[in-house]
Amino acid sequence: MLRSFLAFASLFSASALLAETPPVAVAAPMIEPAIQERLAGLAQHETELERVRADLAECREGCTTPSEAVLLAYRAGVEGERPGRFLLDIRSGGQSLFGNLDRLYFINSRQDYGEFGTLTIAFEEDVLQALLRRARACGGGEIVNGAIQVKGCRREGLADVNMFTMMQRLNNRRILVEGDVRLQWIDARFGLQSPVSNRRGEHERGYFQPWVWVYDADQISFVYEE
Repeated sequence: MLRSFLAFASLFSASALLAETPPVAVAAPMIEPAIQERLAGLAQHETELERVRADLAECREGCTTPSEAVLLAYRAGVEGERPGRFLLDIRSGGQSLFGNLDRLYFINSRQDYGEFGTLTIAFEEDVLQALLRRARACGGGEIVNGAIQVKGCRREGLADVNMFTMMQRLNNRRILVEGDVRLQWIDARFGLQSPVSNRRGEHERGYFQPWVWVYDADQISFVYEE
């Protein structure tokens, strides 16, 4: 009886303590004023994606445009990330051959991957192989009675996978990507890109770029407008 009472008293005390403890407010990471100013003007470049998103069945539960993804990444801070379903058009791509990024492939929402507001999707070769097997590549066509007649499409993968064959198959495609967006540090010591202020140390040159890492090709789906 005494043991039961003590157990009840202990539980009651713990519950009372929790009830009296106010919730701890977690402050969102501060975005530098210069970055905030640049973020404000990004959405004006995405009117087409916003139009498509409104009517896209895959976006009924919500889709995020590249400019919105960039904002999410900066709000998450250097060590954070934000989940989402990201809608973008592939405007450029590349491949890393050395450095701490190892052998990665990239596709970007803007032609200049270093331009502020670019969303980058990064993956390894096995993901790219699987992705290319699903990418519909259509041959030439002709206009008949005002309608475009496509001669044929293929879905097979490519024997020689590199940056150029990747862009032959993926350039200008519209895709949806499931994943987490985060800020990835890009080394710019060689002067290819203009460095911006960062929180990684005074002696580092480079900039932060919003990335979504893709570990499985199923994270990416192609959007085909009727």
